[in-house]
Amino acid sequence: MTEFMNKTINSMNIPFTIRLALKQSNDEAENIMIDTYEEMNRFLEQMDLKFSPFREDSLVSRFQRGDRAPLLNSEVFESVYSKTVIVGELANGSFDVYFNGDPTRLVKSWTIEQSFDKFLVPLFEYDDIVGISLKGGGDTKFAVRPSTDFEWKLGTSLKTYNLRYGAISTARCNSRAKYLEKDKLDAIQEISIVGDNLVDTNILANIGLAAGTHKFTHLIENSYLSGMLIDNEESIIFAEGILNRNNHAEKVRVK
Repeated sequence: MTEFMNKTINSMNIPFTIRLALKQSNDEAENIMIDTYEEMNRFLEQMDLKFSPFREDSLVSRFQRGDRAPLLNSEVFESVYSKTVIVGELANGSFDVYFNGDPTRLVKSWTIEQSFDKFLVPLFEYDDIVGISLKGGGDTKFAVRPSTDFEWKLGTSLKTYNLRYGAISTARCNSRAKYLEKDKLDAIQEISIVGDNLVDTNILANIGLAAGTHKFTHLIENSYLSGMLIDNEESIIFAEGILNRNNHAEKVRVK
């Protein structure tokens, strides 16, 4: 029977939850979790210092004031900034490429991806660990030991997925999303994208919110996307670009 061990780090204004799936919990596993928590916490503190829009001395704040040095001198900043520009282009300007508002979520998904690879993937060296997962906000990155049949069970409002490797991002309409035309029938209220790379799933989920159902379903079909969405009129579950529509979203939600 698989056992689970969780630990949460509060950083960058969201909780980051480490989750380990174990053959059995023991003192070694607890020590591994504590060490991983402490190392990741230090890394997240460094990322917050660099990317927080609320700190005057952060790379983001300096760049917003017109200082180009962060873009020229920081490989991390340049990498995240490049991805953010792509978001702005794909969303037709719905996102501010200067990290105001929603693109800060992209920083968080990038941080989860980096933390996952740096601190969790090496834990497969320990035989008792069969699954690793890191969740922050609406983003989750996960993997399992290749030699095991364990699968992560990940739920959305419309569907529960049993998955071994990959990422899932969920974005929801909220009062801060000023770019949304919430009263339109095809204004997406909630969207989840399942894929391999967390930054990409985060980008696609947020583009879906900005685009609305009519425009985004073309991208779903052309890019063979998997996930689900709910708008003001219908719900859609999609798998590898195939759409399954339902006109009464509230009746098909998984409890």
